[in-house]
Amino acid sequence: MPPKFVAFDLETTGLSFQKDEIIEIGAVKFTVEVKGGKVVPKLEKEFETFVKPNQMIPAEASNVNHIYDKDVQDAPAVGDAIKKFTAFCGQSSILIAHNANFDATFMRNAYKANPQMVPGNPVVDSLAITKAIMPEAGSHKLGNLAGMFLKSGEITMNIDSAKMHRAVYDCEMLMEVFVAVLRRRLKEKDWEMMNIMKSLEKYKGVPQFLTSK
Repeated sequence: MPPKFVAFDLETTGLSFQKDEIIEIGAVKFTVEVKGGKVVPKLEKEFETFVKPNQMIPAEASNVNHIYDKDVQDAPAVGDAIKKFTAFCGQSSILIAHNANFDATFMRNAYKANPQMVPGNPVVDSLAITKAIMPEAGSHKLGNLAGMFLKSGEITMNIDSAKMHRAVYDCEMLMEVFVAVLRRRLKEKDWEMMNIMKSLEKYKGVPQFLTSK
């Protein structure tokens, strides 16, 4: 039985955990299947929501993620948005983020500021895994990895630079890259639910949790 994964990504007003806020949450839920003798991702569903912050979005943030004040003016508050994210994740999925410390810290702060049920799912850092498996890669940025795998025929997703740094698109890219990287080391049996966490931990995929302080 293959595990369920949720690749998630945040867009924020900036990089400061103390003063900046979430303005978009994106996630894709997927599992894996074997096609042509190769383990590939199987997309199940997507989640996306803008989030209304308590501040104006700085121009430098909008220049990167192309999200503006007008986009979030009617969006739900962060407390409501993360409640929907919790429901989307479910209880048995493994959460994945590229540079998970960033996304997990923002989410942890949001749950702390808006008391409610916090997902107990493990959160795994795909960046750490990629660095462990592919130390020779010139860049471990998500877009660069996707471009490299596309060129080698390891993924088939079309790469659109105009869509990068939007949450759901980055999650779809993460899903493809995550499986492509691990395919270099994991055997089919390693992907089974009972084996997957031990398999990930071998390559720096040691989980953290949103419930941690």
